[in-house]
Amino acid sequence: MSEITLDHHLYSFGEGDVEALLEDYTEESTIIIPNTIIKGLDEIRDFFTNLVTEVLPPGCDFHLHEKVVEENIGYLIWHAESDLYKIPFASDTFVFDENGKIEVQTVAFVLQEKE
Repeated sequence: MSEITLDHHLYSFGEGDVEALLEDYTEESTIIIPNTIIKGLDEIRDFFTNLVTEVLPPGCDFHLHEKVVEENIGYLIWHAESDLYKIPFASDTFVFDENGKIEVQTVAFVLQEKE
């Protein structure tokens, strides 16, 4: 079930579909990014809305280098570029609950604003 959720997450992100992304989380979900902890569906909605409208909108140049799923853990390595930003390296780790929802996600990335 974890791989199905992760595939849905990747597809929804590529489409810029925030509501579909939220289907992968619960009110108890947490996303940890540099200097920020995002908790609950409202904060997760705000995070992804900004991400898919400002930083990496649909159609951006996104490359998935590695996807590993082992039981309830998922791991991604990727890079991406949009008109305004470049992310030369990023890594996500996911912990899925017993229902296949994302319980915890960590994201490490290098974000560069284009000049």
